[in-house]
Amino acid sequence: MHYGTYDYSAACGIAAGYQSTEHPVADHAKAVMQVAAAGTGVRLSDGSTNVLPVGDAPAVRRAWELHARLVRRSLERGFYQGWDLHPAQLPTRYAATYAFFRDGLPAAADRLRAYLDRRESGILDEPATARALAGFLRRGLDCGAFDRDEVDLDLELR
Repeated sequence: MHYGTYDYSAACGIAAGYQSTEHPVADHAKAVMQVAAAGTGVRLSDGSTNVLPVGDAPAVRRAWELHARLVRRSLERGFYQGWDLHPAQLPTRYAATYAFFRDGLPAAADRLRAYLDRRESGILDEPATARALAGFLRRGLDCGAFDRDEVDLDLELR
């Protein structure tokens, strides 16, 4: 399922200058999408930003900063795929995705290791959270943010 940033925002009467993947109507629509797709195997895709990294160096830098922030925000909210409208957005998508998984690796690996070893850790995780931790690690492995040696867990066997 894809969230269409500009079609949906315009349909809701949001003025063009305020249409964004982080507008409150966007957050509501995406939360409804997540609930509707939960447990179905349907993958979600966040919308795009129409602020393109073109023009002079300061304009490109501002667009890259915005795009990287929006990509990170989407990842934090469980949207692991998104749309990019310009090839120059790919470097910031990669960098934001890589950083998201690198930043989360230590805590996710430690929590999953403690759960699998049935070791007390100060956090009482349950099976659903353990699956979410394993999913996070698999996504990080799949995108190349880290390798199996860094995870130090045998995700397939456990």
